[in-house]
Amino acid sequence: MKVFLVEDEFVIREGIKNNVAWENNGFEFCGEASDGELAFPIIKKELPDIVITDIRMPFMDGLELSRLIKRELPQTKIIILSGHEEFEYAKSAIQIGVEEYLLKPINGEELLQVVRRVADKIREERENTENLKKYQADSRENLENAKGRLFADLISNEPALTEVIDRSREIGLELTAECYNIFLLKVQREQQGSVYSQRIVEIYDAVNQFLEQYNTSIICFDRVLEGKAFLFMGESEENINKKIFLFTEFFTQTVSRYTGISYFGSIGRAVSRLRELSLSYEAASHAFAYRFLIDENQIIRIEDIKKTPENKLMENNCHIGSIDTSNLDKRKIDNFLRGGDVGEIRYFVEEYIKNIGEAGNNSLIFRQYIAMDMYFAAVNFVKLIDPDGTLQIEEPFQSPEQMQDIISKLSSTVEYIVDLFRKVMNLRDRQMLEHNSDVVETARQYILENYGNEDITLNSVASHVNVSPNHLSALFSQKTGQTFVKYLTDVRMNKAKELLKCTNKRSNEISEEVGYKDPHYFSYLFKKNHGCTPLQYREGNGISQ
Repeated sequence: MKVFLVEDEFVIREGIKNNVAWENNGFEFCGEASDGELAFPIIKKELPDIVITDIRMPFMDGLELSRLIKRELPQTKIIILSGHEEFEYAKSAIQIGVEEYLLKPINGEELLQVVRRVADKIREERENTENLKKYQADSRENLENAKGRLFADLISNEPALTEVIDRSREIGLELTAECYNIFLLKVQREQQGSVYSQRIVEIYDAVNQFLEQYNTSIICFDRVLEGKAFLFMGESEENINKKIFLFTEFFTQTVSRYTGISYFGSIGRAVSRLRELSLSYEAASHAFAYRFLIDENQIIRIEDIKKTPENKLMENNCHIGSIDTSNLDKRKIDNFLRGGDVGEIRYFVEEYIKNIGEAGNNSLIFRQYIAMDMYFAAVNFVKLIDPDGTLQIEEPFQSPEQMQDIISKLSSTVEYIVDLFRKVMNLRDRQMLEHNSDVVETARQYILENYGNEDITLNSVASHVNVSPNHLSALFSQKTGQTFVKYLTDVRMNKAKELLKCTNKRSNEISEEVGYKDPHYFSYLFKKNHGCTPLQYREGNGISQ
């Protein structure tokens, strides 16, 4: 540790500099000065860990110097030497945050003992800071999950507004603004392979760095499989639109540097109240459903969607051969059934049918055609995901009455298709739920077998079970009621308690055995989780919870 000395008396300064075995005791004497005015610029350059200063000096005394150091370099510890016992000096030193106040004369060994004591405190603080950083990094998953739940409540309007604001502040988010808008974004790989997954991670890392310059006025929420949601906040719609424009420019330029990656984004409507955020989200979701209907690599607003039908009006008695069906791309239906969300069904169906013009409104035979087309698409998809035939889908026209109910008007046809797709996608989601249960169980087993490996992380376990880290994190919370990190920590801590009670192994040995190479961090975590140190737990004096 670096020590700097400020002392106006030359003999004392030389004595402290030359007669204390600094290097032999693990210290570097990095500089000296005869008063505070000369010392301060050198201190800013050398960045000493400990400054020893006299209190009475010409030009700038020790108290004034200490104030400057504490303002500019708050981590630096200060030891004051004084030939005065006046209480006011000591009181001022305490108020500034000086570490030690020593009365002259003091010999080299006494000074060295005080410096060692201060150095020990510095090491302890640094260790605690590092442990806290590790803990916060480990807890980042908890934060993302809390943000995800908060976003779901924000767009549902269910909890009271005061509750939502209180919860947001608990996780360090400030939601107070004059204007809001929602931006939905999904980035996906066009090919399988870890290299493409890594590219997505790099893109989102770049996005996070971009967001840092806006402090809290743009908040990113993880929507797991659906991508990301960004909450833009500002003093006006114009201000928000400017931020969205800059973000879009940055994002598209970033993605353009990568191959094999596609994206789609949608922008909602600006609202002036937090309680109206659901309206912004609804508009963004409506536009987001268009990712199955138009070309990829676009960012659109709901206003951008063309309202004008391309097809001409048709008579009720026209036959199917006269209808332009070029816009009925069955691949879009299949893609939606595979990757869409149940909440998007109505948006998708309405816009899909709107794309083929007024035929839906003016032709019974076309409505019959479109209902059958959707039916066959649903049946083929079900065969793929459910070869055992768990879900049986009724044909739409088993009687004239049923046909009349479905095709009498366009809204009835839409309702039939929406209900049909909802059944199919619910089956898809149930099967995914069963698969997810297997994924979580496999992940839990992997943790139980590998908890002693320090390198086990959410990413490594996600790779083992072949899902994305965000997906695994969400699954763990859903299936176990715990985050991945909390589950892993509990496994390790329970094993540590067992070893503390049932073996004579030392704490550092147990630390390594349960996956922590740093015994100090292990002790920090143990106390945070159980309210006592590992040694106190072993001796039965702890307050393990």
